[in-house]
Amino acid sequence: MLVAVLTLWLANIVQAETKPVEETRSPLPSSSNEPPPTNGLLLPTYSHANGLSSSPLVEPFDPNAPPRATIPIGPDLFVGGYTSLEGETNRHYDLSSTFGKADSTLTPIFAPAFAYEPNQYLQLYVNPVLEIPIAVEEIEDRSQTTELNMNLAFLTVKNVVPGTRLQVGRQRFIDSRRWLFNENMDAIRLGYQYEQFSVELSVSQLNLVQRNLLRREAEEDEEGFVNYYAYADYKFGKKNHIGLFALYQDQQRLGTAQPITVGLQTSGRLFDNLKYWLQTAAVRGSDGGQRIRGEAIDVGLTQVFDRAWEPSLTIGYAYGTGDSNPNDNVDARFRQTGFQGNSDKLNGVARFKYYGEVLDPRLTNLMVFTGGVGIKPLSKTSFDLVYHYYLQDHASKRIGGSDLDTDPTGLSKHIGSEVDLVVGYQGIPHLQTKFVLGYFFPGKAFNDTWHDGAFLASFLLRYNFY
Repeated sequence: MLVAVLTLWLANIVQAETKPVEETRSPLPSSSNEPPPTNGLLLPTYSHANGLSSSPLVEPFDPNAPPRATIPIGPDLFVGGYTSLEGETNRHYDLSSTFGKADSTLTPIFAPAFAYEPNQYLQLYVNPVLEIPIAVEEIEDRSQTTELNMNLAFLTVKNVVPGTRLQVGRQRFIDSRRWLFNENMDAIRLGYQYEQFSVELSVSQLNLVQRNLLRREAEEDEEGFVNYYAYADYKFGKKNHIGLFALYQDQQRLGTAQPITVGLQTSGRLFDNLKYWLQTAAVRGSDGGQRIRGEAIDVGLTQVFDRAWEPSLTIGYAYGTGDSNPNDNVDARFRQTGFQGNSDKLNGVARFKYYGEVLDPRLTNLMVFTGGVGIKPLSKTSFDLVYHYYLQDHASKRIGGSDLDTDPTGLSKHIGSEVDLVVGYQGIPHLQTKFVLGYFFPGKAFNDTWHDGAFLASFLLRYNFY
């Protein structure tokens, strides 16, 4: 019923998009809350337009993007924000042949944003977020608690030296494909940009200050890492960039892990209609007396065809090393930062989890083969059908970061495969929508239950006011 209702609703608004709306639009783009895609790691600009250009480009909808604050409410004080409704249902995440676990939730969200700009050098930005999860269907008892999170709160000192920017407070860390970061962290961050070159240095920690304002007890951070990060980026051509990064993480609360990650990121266009991405990294350091020796690569191409509905074809491959001998003093597994989001778009208008919406693994001891096709019937409407095939580097009883409620047997490398359908729509000013269907087909690594798959359906409706 949910799928049918959303399909009919989407069909109606797609028809509505054909009516002319250009005369009602503001000069600022209403299609996204996301800063323009430069290198993805430069400090975001939350001015009146939040760093958005005045061009009519349609950027991919990023549900984690900070809202713009553009409505004047006092001297040098501006307000904005969004309200959204998120819904998700999943089935058989335990891969059982019985009815199994089923969860369905609806989450209304209200997120105002306030910006204070007394002059051209100073800027204060605050973005609290109120979330009210509602359990629609539950087999297991799980508490659904209202949260009032301090999502962002930072002070920016900018252009004292031309091109330089200093931010202090809780701020957003991202990269273009969310392979390293997709998290809001308490940090001191310094950035500099000169023409096509930019550099960034930062020290950060997750939840150094309590995030949920409605909790009396302090929150315990699972990782407890202090992150020392450096990034340098160079843009060339119209939409190409190459960047080098180094990240040293010092675990303060649990264990003694001290991984050091260095790598390269590049993306852009090889030809007018052929997009590419490449990211590779090596991680070294130590963890509980073991030496860390891991490597990873993620590479892919998207060909866009100059035809009606703008069809596209994508192929991709990602590989993170595993550990063939867990009993020696060397851990050969690649490990992501712990703050990654692993989300991007292909040629559509909506971001999605490019390692699988259902499995959603970390790139460790894993190979992911990806193929995708997409169409854009209208300029602000996209459909992406994506297929993933999963193999472990070495057979293991764990899948790092997996959302499944069961583990493989460790007797086979064949984890399985997944098919995802992602629909995005941005045709109505100030409104973004995303609809996702995903199904995971377990492989022989799950032994007797390999024929029982896991299913996910989710939607997001977000209305922005600015």
